[in-house]
Amino acid sequence: MTTTARAALVDARTAYAERSRCVFVEVAPWRSMAQGPDPVSGSVPGARRARVRSDFAGLPTATSGHLPLPAPGAVRDTLAAHGAGPADDLVLYTRRTEELSSATRAWYVLTWAGFRSVRVLDGGLPAWVRAGGPTTPLQDIRTTGPVTGPSEPVPPAAGGRRVLDAADVLDISRYGTLLDSRPAHAYHGALDDPGTGHIPHAVHAHSAELVAPDGLLRPPVELRKWFLSRGAIGGHEVGAYCGGGVSSSLLVFVGALLGQQVGLYVDSWSGWTRDASRPVERGSALTRSAAVDTDCV
Repeated sequence: MTTTARAALVDARTAYAERSRCVFVEVAPWRSMAQGPDPVSGSVPGARRARVRSDFAGLPTATSGHLPLPAPGAVRDTLAAHGAGPADDLVLYTRRTEELSSATRAWYVLTWAGFRSVRVLDGGLPAWVRAGGPTTPLQDIRTTGPVTGPSEPVPPAAGGRRVLDAADVLDISRYGTLLDSRPAHAYHGALDDPGTGHIPHAVHAHSAELVAPDGLLRPPVELRKWFLSRGAIGGHEVGAYCGGGVSSSLLVFVGALLGQQVGLYVDSWSGWTRDASRPVERGSALTRSAAVDTDCV
């Protein structure tokens, strides 16, 4: 992996060894799709709890997707309320391995807003416990005390994150590679759900395939092969979308690990379909919709 990778992804043993200088943030998904009890009770000692919906998204508008970007200043205010600032070493994680994209959504928003040291814990809380990390009851820790760092985050452009709009997406779908990270039935279309389908020329790239059975990201060689097989490695433009800018953030994150810039269409499918004049393509393998909400996966 690249130097960027080492800065963005942290394994549980390293996170445990460096715990005294880190601010851990447990990121709760916008919508929990969990089945069964939590695999681990408690949480990382001292961890803050943040939520995709309230902390890493703005209010939706009539033309946006479900989870638009918040204002950069609001991001800093949110972290300040948790006792953290742009200069702190943040480690983001989720309670369940299948919720990894909630942590990468938080990573995307924070780095876009200028936070300089943001890492994602590989394998989440289960990996922390396997590495011998202790757990304590989770509390919502919010404070109005001072935080370190500048009074405002540096401009979003400094985060190196490209935010795509609908016009960008059309161009990338024609001349670059546009990745759709949703499950196959949402991408191809469902007979009983006219809201399914995909942006024309988008390549199906279900983000769940990037995670190994043990809950860790797949090895770098496998990740690169996965991207290469979808035409997403190279000097051309690459973009990603999903239902609401969450699961596709995992593609952006892994792209960063591989040294490949991937732009994020934050509005995603929920924003694209707000305008009835925008083209929609449905595959030949139409199925009945699965009993799962794919608005933001």
